[in-house]
Amino acid sequence: MNDFIKGICHFGLSVSDLDESVRFYSEVLGLAMSERREKDAFFQIGTDDVLALIQYPDGAARFDAEMRPQHWGKAFTHFGFAADSAKTVFEFQEHLKAQGVKIVKEAYERWDGASLYFLDPNGYTLEYIYFDPKGGER
Repeated sequence: MNDFIKGICHFGLSVSDLDESVRFYSEVLGLAMSERREKDAFFQIGTDDVLALIQYPDGAARFDAEMRPQHWGKAFTHFGFAADSAKTVFEFQEHLKAQGVKIVKEAYERWDGASLYFLDPNGYTLEYIYFDPKGGER
């Protein structure tokens, strides 16, 4: 066991348009913004985790040229938000579709729960997942 690293304090994403990203993460995903400054915004996730959105220098054109993911949902690099049930994963998918969010992989049941993949406005792949720790004991 590592005596130094105790968890993930926060993770940060460079974004093309901070206002658009704040709207997506707050209005579409329903995350509560804990702080907003000129070039960044912070969202509390659960009790211990923070998502930081950071405006990429010089805006959208430079972000598109230098940072925007080239594979738009086809690469496995992503992070997952926790769901409280498999049913919630399917319900959240309907919410995302109603908001016009691009679904990369439709909600599906897995041996250990349920999952779906979708894109944020910057092209980052996000997962919404219910993990059942007893899923493999069936």
